Amino acid sequence: MEATQEKEGQYLLGEPTYIELENGRFKCVETGHELPAHNKESYAHTKHCRLGLIDAALAANKPPLNMFLQDPASRSKLSCKLTGDTVNKSEEHIWKHINGRRFLNVLEKKEIEKQTPSATAMVVEKSPQKPKKKKSKLKVKKEKHKKKEEEEEENGVEMQNSSEKEDSETTDIEGFWMPAVGERWDFDNGADRWGSGSESDEQEETEEDEIENETDDDDDANAEENNKEDTLDISKRTKRMCIEIDSSNLASAAKKKKKKTA
Repeated sequence: MEATQEKEGQYLLGEPTYIELENGRFKCVETGHELPAHNKESYAHTKHCRLGLIDAALAANKPPLNMFLQDPASRSKLSCKLTGDTVNKSEEHIWKHINGRRFLNVLEKKEIEKQTPSATAMVVEKSPQKPKKKKSKLKVKKEKHKKKEEEEEENGVEMQNSSEKEDSETTDIEGFWMPAVGERWDFDNGADRWGSGSESDEQEETEEDEIENETDDDDDANAEENNKEDTLDISKRTKRMCIEIDSSNLASAAKKKKKKTA
């Protein structure tokens, strides 16, 4: 039995490459380490050499290290681009993560998305807008002059419309229908039908005075009737008093005569 058994993915990146120097030594391309010829095999299994191979593959973006990035929080770890998981910087852990179920599922989804055209790919790319050229001073002046002319024309049209409206209003007022003199159902004598305000006011005042006089006459008649009734009551009362006084005088005189005769 072998004393040491190879682990799965232990030499995932293979052997290092060497360059022979003039002095008979060899130099590792990935790490830059120089060593004699008889130490090449032993050096290839060291941890320093394996980490150098991983760093060189990351820098060159070689598969399968093209799916990983250096973890900024730790120098001894890597972060997966697909799953976002962190992995130890060793060939064994990298090999296990690549062959794991989670990594393979995400990889299949990405491949399906690439095969089916996405909605963004179907959208027609818009043509880039050309940079606007600066207008010369003459063009700017011409444009301003045109704008002023257009504004003046618009103002002139508005003034014409307003004048036409005023003319139409005046013609409407002048063309207002006036009835002919005479020929009235109320036996008009042909004079002005729309009398002045003073005449109408005088008529109203006379009508009000007549109504007030009628009401005053009614009040006076009612007052006279009330006075007559009062005088009759007073005369009746005075007669009653006189009769009562006479009867009392007669009774007193009769008593005096009786006393004298007695």
